[in-house]
Amino acid sequence: MRVCEALKSLVDFFARKSIETPKTDAELLLAFVLKCKRLDLFLNYERELSKNELELLRRLSVRRGHREPLQYLLESVDFFGQTLKVDARVLIPRPETEELVYQIQQRLQGRVVQKGLDLGTGSGAIAIALTALGCCKQMVAVDVSPEALDLAYDNAAENNLTERIRFVCSSWFEKVSGTFDFIVSNPPYLTEKEFQEAQPEVRVFEPKSALVAAEDGLKDLKQILKDAVEHLIPGGFVVCETGLNQHKILKEYAFQCGYKRVNSTQDLTHRERYFWAWLN
Repeated sequence: MRVCEALKSLVDFFARKSIETPKTDAELLLAFVLKCKRLDLFLNYERELSKNELELLRRLSVRRGHREPLQYLLESVDFFGQTLKVDARVLIPRPETEELVYQIQQRLQGRVVQKGLDLGTGSGAIAIALTALGCCKQMVAVDVSPEALDLAYDNAAENNLTERIRFVCSSWFEKVSGTFDFIVSNPPYLTEKEFQEAQPEVRVFEPKSALVAAEDGLKDLKQILKDAVEHLIPGGFVVCETGLNQHKILKEYAFQCGYKRVNSTQDLTHRERYFWAWLN
């Protein structure tokens, strides 16, 4: 089978499986199998696939047809200029979280702070990106899952950042000590209903514990706001990625916790997505 034939067959197959971006997924998967760049496919349209390449392509296409996330099949994702390994141990980093990193960078206005805390680090995406950008000298990256931390450490190692990121296995602040210039988190914030309505890629394959929170998705967000009070330096801030329609309740709760100032900022689709709070 030639590249052009394999590509057409993949696109047709993925379309029948109701995959939202069949052409893009087909090109990326085929490029992965052929160990080439996506654009190189079109320079090698007539190339014959080897028996081993065809077998690997078939195995991966069946998995994608079952709606396993493409990023898990490709074993990596690009996040704010860094290449990160991802698998079923962690959530796949999303554009909304890249926007959160960008907004933190803009908020710091070129300052390099001493120490930041990333709660629920997963793949390590936020901690690695902020450290690589030079936003802070040291990051502490926390996750309750030892398996996720293993992957996050590997990602930090691949990006030569292990000396500047310390990994802690902890349920939120349970084993965290000290104070920080900022605290960032992309915690579970979906309701059970939202989770059940999600695409199969999310509902079947990504870790539910990293997606769904009790109390209409607010339990972990509230826990973070409450405990962050004891871990912020004067002038420091906490910022969380959130679900939709949660900010009114979070604002009221933040003031109850002692925060003096809060702010909501939007994602790229102009929806309130990031909740910020300051003690002074």
